Amino acid sequence: MSQPIPLASPTPSQRLAGPRAPSWSLREVWVRWASILGLTTFFVLVQTDLHGAGRGQVWGMLFLRIATSWNGNALLFFYLRRRLPGYENTMRRVLLAMGLSVAFTVLTNLPLTWLTRSTLEPGLAYWPAYWKSLLGCLRFVVLATSLYESVYFFYEWRHTALQAAGFERESAVARFEALKQQVDPHFLFNSLNTLAGLVGDNEPAQEFLGSLASVYRYVLLSKDHATVPLSQEMAFVDDYLNLTAIRFGAAVQVAIHLAPDALRRHVPPLVVQLLIENALKHNAISEKSPLLLTIHAAGDVLSVRNSLHHKTVLAQPTRQGLQNIVARYQFITDRPVLIAPDNGAFEVRLPLLPAA
Repeated sequence: MSQPIPLASPTPSQRLAGPRAPSWSLREVWVRWASILGLTTFFVLVQTDLHGAGRGQVWGMLFLRIATSWNGNALLFFYLRRRLPGYENTMRRVLLAMGLSVAFTVLTNLPLTWLTRSTLEPGLAYWPAYWKSLLGCLRFVVLATSLYESVYFFYEWRHTALQAAGFERESAVARFEALKQQVDPHFLFNSLNTLAGLVGDNEPAQEFLGSLASVYRYVLLSKDHATVPLSQEMAFVDDYLNLTAIRFGAAVQVAIHLAPDALRRHVPPLVVQLLIENALKHNAISEKSPLLLTIHAAGDVLSVRNSLHHKTVLAQPTRQGLQNIVARYQFITDRPVLIAPDNGAFEVRLPLLPAA
C-alpha cells in the first residue's frame, strides 16, 4: 500500500475570493528585465557625450547600475510584503521600504561609482561623481517604490472586495436555506406519519420509515454543531445502513470495529455517511460481487475503507463529497484528511478530535 496522501482543498477564503496574484510572479520578472534592457538601451542612444568610451562599454556599465538598483530594491519590496502583508500595513511597509532602499542605494553606489569612474572617466573626481549618481538613483527609488506599492495595493484591494462579495453571497444562500428549513422539516415529518398510516401493518415498510425519520432527525439536529461524538455519529450511521440494507440487501456488507475510547472523540457530523454514500455511488454493486465496507476507529484516527468494483460506464468524478469533508475539517483543525491509495480498495482516514 502506498503512503497516505493529504487530500488538497482550497481554503474557504480561496473559494470565495478566487486566485490571488502571487507577490513574486513570473510576469513581474519578465517586465522587470525587459524594462532594464529597454531603459539601458534608451539612455545609451540619447547620450551624446560618451567621454571617449565606446557605446558597448557605456551600455554595459549602465546596465550593471540599473540592474543592481532595480533588482536589489525589488528583493526588499518582496521581503517586506511577506513580513508586512496586506493593505492595513501599507504605511509601515512604505516607510521601511523607503528607508531600506535609501540605505541600499547609498551603499551600492560607492563601488558602482568607483567602477564607472575607473572604466569610463578616470580623470573625474570621485565624490562629485558619487553625489550626482546618488541623486539620480534616489529619484529612481522613489518612483519604483510608488509603482510597486500602487500595484500591490490594487491587488490587495481587489482581493478584499472579492472576498467581501463572496461572503455576502454565502450569507444570502445561508439565509435562504434557513428559510427553507423552517418549512421542510414539518412537511417531511407530516408526510412520513401519513405514509406510515397508509402502509398499515407492513413491518418492513414501517422499519424503513422509522429509519428514514431517524436519519432526517439527526441531519436536522446536527446541522448547528461543528462536531458530534463519534458514538452519536455511528448511531446515525446504523440507521443509514438499515436503509442501505433494505435497498441493496446482501450486495453491501459492512464490518465495524470501534475502540471504546474512540467513541468519545468527535467528528464533524455526517462525514461517515458521506464516505459510505460515495462508495455506493462510485462502485458497481451486486450480490455476486458485494461491496465490502470497513469502518475502523482507534486512537485518534477513523478509517472508512471500501472495496473497488469499477462501473462499466464511468461517471465523471467531482469529489464534491470529499472536498466538503476536507473543507469542514479545515475550519476546526490543522490535521489533514488522508487518502490511502490501494489497488483493490479505497480508504479515507479522518482525524478523531477531542471533545469541544
